[in-house]
Amino acid sequence: MTAIGGSSFFKHQAMLITGATLAFATVLPAHADDANSSPSVTVGGGVAVGPLYEGSSRYAAFPSLKLKAVLPTEDWGKFTAAFPEGLRWDLPGLSPFGVALLIGYDPGRKERIHTLDGRDSYLRGMGNLDSTALVGAEAYWVLPAGRLFVRGLQSSQSRDYGGESLGRTAYLEAGVATAYALSSTLTLDSTLYGTWSNENDMMARFGVTAQQAARTRFDEYHPGGGMRDVTLKLGLTWQWQPQVALEGGIKTYALVSDARNSPLTGEKLGAGAYLNALYQF
Repeated sequence: MTAIGGSSFFKHQAMLITGATLAFATVLPAHADDANSSPSVTVGGGVAVGPLYEGSSRYAAFPSLKLKAVLPTEDWGKFTAAFPEGLRWDLPGLSPFGVALLIGYDPGRKERIHTLDGRDSYLRGMGNLDSTALVGAEAYWVLPAGRLFVRGLQSSQSRDYGGESLGRTAYLEAGVATAYALSSTLTLDSTLYGTWSNENDMMARFGVTAQQAARTRFDEYHPGGGMRDVTLKLGLTWQWQPQVALEGGIKTYALVSDARNSPLTGEKLGAGAYLNALYQF
């Protein structure tokens, strides 16, 4: 597998675009992300470029797939099924505040990571971390300038990794999401949030057990729970036709706390980008 050439250049360019776009967005009138008023189904796909895993210095191209079905109801709130996000039920009658119940999916991590160019074996010897369902909830407050949110997710089962028990991994995200109508066909979305992980989640992402250290070039490392990263996402959607849209975006993150010092961390700052074509029924 060949990593994307000039990954450092790509990362710095993405961060430059992020800063410029964010500065431009601050002078635009913002509005909250309004709920859909009618049922819809969206399918689409494209390509994404980013680090092999959070903290990796190696970049590659991956397929990007998007599926989303939204069902608003008058008495039961709004139901959303999306890939890769999962299932979401926004409870009714709480505006401008809201509570949503969540079911997500943690794909785990393979020691040989699949990309569009084959498989990357940088983590060979670490073993595979099994996937698991996630359960959780989100509380949010819809304001004229955006939506403040706090969401927490926990794995539905305990897992073993590197010869040790991880227990149940869990993390909490808190931040703000906004949407800016640049024109009748162009919308800019932004989300800024910080992530706190428990000790088990940090171990799954950045830890190295004694067994893993003996099989790889990585030193043994047991991070503690705490802040994991700060992330900024920016997305631009162009409604080309009533049912056809193009969307692209970038994501940048900065690792903090024990995540920065992991032997698996090659870069403390990371960036990725995606481009999708969408069709809405």
